[in-house]
Amino acid sequence: MKLTKQAESLEHCIHVLKVLTRSQKGPEFWEREDYKGIRECLQVIKSQPDRFPIKFGDRLPDGSVFSNERGDVINIPALTDKYISSIATFKPLGFAEYPILQVVSVKMYEEGSSNTKDSAKVHLTHLRLCDGSKDVMTGRLPMHLSHGASVVLLEGDIIELQRFTPLTYRDSGSDKPQRSPAVLIHTFSKMGYNALPKKLNDPIHCIEITKDILEVAEERPIEEAEENADGTMEMLLEVDCTSEHRYCAAYGLNPVLCICETDPVSKVNLEVIRQYYHFATKDVSKMDNSNKRNMLYWWYMTNIYNICGKSKREDPPACLKATIRKEYPEESGWYKKYQPGASKKRYNKK
Repeated sequence: MKLTKQAESLEHCIHVLKVLTRSQKGPEFWEREDYKGIRECLQVIKSQPDRFPIKFGDRLPDGSVFSNERGDVINIPALTDKYISSIATFKPLGFAEYPILQVVSVKMYEEGSSNTKDSAKVHLTHLRLCDGSKDVMTGRLPMHLSHGASVVLLEGDIIELQRFTPLTYRDSGSDKPQRSPAVLIHTFSKMGYNALPKKLNDPIHCIEITKDILEVAEERPIEEAEENADGTMEMLLEVDCTSEHRYCAAYGLNPVLCICETDPVSKVNLEVIRQYYHFATKDVSKMDNSNKRNMLYWWYMTNIYNICGKSKREDPPACLKATIRKEYPEESGWYKKYQPGASKKRYNKK
């Protein structure tokens, strides 16, 4: 119990120091009587630098990282300029280098209906991110990163996106027709932290563009898979998901690149998602391909399209469905067809 209280006190002290150094009113807060104990502790450390030196890997106030005893530091790379406006104006994005962004705010949301069991509820972390041009957009972490204590993000943290899906989205409601830029973050690295800019730009929206770009999802070719006699089963249907015919542009999202490219099915760790898939009754090693497909359908629809909660089901986009089926094929070649309105059952074959 004593160690727990000490850890909580230290964590609180660290939090206070971060708030003081990142806030524009930090010096004003520092003079308050509430912080007298912290001021006195720091003076003891500062008065004996030889006994209490900085150590390798410690982060410095300017966001750099202490490298060695000679005093060298590892500088944090600059934020990527004009990255958010490039998404908003539908300009080509360079994927050769990973974008560097800064966390402006963090909030975890609990998704799912009120009558959903706690074990079945989904937690997704929503972020506000800024780039080097001080533009701001929405970001979102998947549930396994939202639950991981080791990757908790704080205001001011600098992150490098490594596997991610840039996109545009439209808020729900007929009164919000304008699209906005956003990014779904699949993997990232924390590069350090720094004080937030004194002033950030107002949220930007996507430019008005022609119908053939904005509504590609509605204009894509209608292709039907071969079905069995009663229409309950279908064969694999492969589609070419391009910027002209973006099949994964669905349910309010319009990815810059196909979801299957930015978040490949082959790189999804089934052991990880099994921990969050409350329908699973088997270990991954004992699952057949039908079980694995069903789990992946749920994973992508929840984390990408935010379709979750009791009795909420939608048909995965054709490109995603085909990729999952190719990765975990059915020996017969037949897959259960999605039936709108059908109640969800464990391990439905698709």
